[in-house]
Amino acid sequence: MVSLVGAIPKVQEILNQPVIVGGLAVMSRLDNAYRTTQDLDTLRRRIDGSASGLEVLRDAGASDLNEIGVSLPTARGMVRVDVLEARDSDLDRTFTDPTDRLEAMAHHWTLDTATTMAIYARDVTGPATPQSKEGSVDETHAVVLVARPGPLVAMKLKASIDRLAAKEATDLNDIVRLMTDPGTAERVMTDFETADKQLRQDVALHAEQKFVNEMSNTRRLIRTLGNQGASPELIDGTADLLSGMFT
Repeated sequence: MVSLVGAIPKVQEILNQPVIVGGLAVMSRLDNAYRTTQDLDTLRRRIDGSASGLEVLRDAGASDLNEIGVSLPTARGMVRVDVLEARDSDLDRTFTDPTDRLEAMAHHWTLDTATTMAIYARDVTGPATPQSKEGSVDETHAVVLVARPGPLVAMKLKASIDRLAAKEATDLNDIVRLMTDPGTAERVMTDFETADKQLRQDVALHAEQKFVNEMSNTRRLIRTLGNQGASPELIDGTADLLSGMFT
């Protein structure tokens, strides 16, 4: 986590102030951060005809990992950076798939509503010494735009549709945490109160799929996370909250 947070200023400079999304954004928003993450997930606004985020990172010394991620050298070693992008033209096309529409609309909603946060990370290693009762301390912080809880729920619902089981489990668990954590529960509802009507309808459709039609599979996947997985009571509570928000 120290490496990821320490890499943010460099990524900000290279990608021109992207929004932090994914696991780090979720953990930063929750009162009770329940897991760490290995990747720095970013979302940027891309002008039509301009270079992609991966191309920009590659020019800055990063090496490709897959179609959305690179390995970027930083002062604390190599850090994986994943880049999602949104163009203004994304919303101009006619959508036949509600999942594709949710992706496009959620990305723009995230970019339009992200707020600035200070993220701190601290690592304590090694034995205590006379100079330090804690041992060796490595700490850093970054001030960066972070996705709001509501847009994170929308993005996680979309992501859960076409992911491998392990990633789907994490996405669904993050949704439950965002919907039930004291630091984010009310903010999710407030965010959706002002969201676009079509986006709300698409979120409701995907929420019904994952927390009604496929509820037994959702419970099973979250159980595979062991101690990090939300309790059955929180999963059921999330289903009730999602149902109540969109009816």
